[in-house]
Formats: sequence, structure tokens, C-alpha cells
Amino acid sequence: MRLKKHLHYTAEAKWDHKTGGTAQLDGFTQPFDTPHEHGGNETAPCPDQLFMTSLAGCIINTFNYYRRILDAETRDLTVNVSSDIELSNTNGYRVTGIHIDIQVWSDRENQELNQKCAERAKEYCHITKSIEPAIPTTTKITLHVE
Repeated sequence: MRLKKHLHYTAEAKWDHKTGGTAQLDGFTQPFDTPHEHGGNETAPCPDQLFMTSLAGCIINTFNYYRRILDAETRDLTVNVSSDIELSNTNGYRVTGIHIDIQVWSDRENQELNQKCAERAKEYCHITKSIEPAIPTTTKITLHVE
């Protein structure tokens, strides 16, 4: 599989004239809204939740890339991402920490390959690597062997 040297994605977001909007993402539509606690209608995920989804999705996609290369059979994969967001008196809200929990289920025969896929997902998820200089990020890998 040949990797492109450059990727480019776009998003255009439009206000819904209420408390959120809709983003057009290269052929996909993604609504977003503001949580109730901040005066929103909470009819869709807020941007913070979508950011966590992006991180989890990048870990899963990176894991799957290496799973195909290494020909690993994986029984299941779950990625939980959470964030700590703090309100500052001078700068508003800021994400102060990201916590990623990668859970992999494997049979004994594929245990080492699945561990390697998880470690590579942690190491090569480009979104996680891009934010680490600005946001402290911890990643935990748990391999369940059945």
C-alpha cells in the first residue's frame, strides 16, 4: 500500500441560527451543538466530543492499517478517549489533558501481533502526535487474551 506524501481535508461549518450548526466534510454532513450547561439545545455532539471522536477514530484507523500489514486477526477493539477541560480566569476554557485507553481482544495465536498493532497505533496516530506538544496525553493499552 503506497502512502500519499500530502493529505488535505476541508470542513465548512454553517450556523443553524440556533445554538449549533452543520459541518460539510468532503461529502459528509456532521451536525454539532452547544451543551445545555452553556445555553445550547444539545441536539448533536459538541465540538469537544467530536474532537475526542477524532482521536479515537485515528487510533482505530491506525491500528487497522497495521493489522492489515501484519495480517493480525483481532477479535475486538475499543478506544475510549476522555479529556480534562479547565476554565481559566483569563483565557477561557483550555483542554489540559487527554486520556486514551486502547482495549484489544485477541486469541493467543495473534497476541503479539495485536500488541504490536496497538503500540504502533499509539506511536503513529498523527492526530495524537500533533496535539501532544500542546496537550499532555496519556495512552494505556490493555490486551485481553481469550
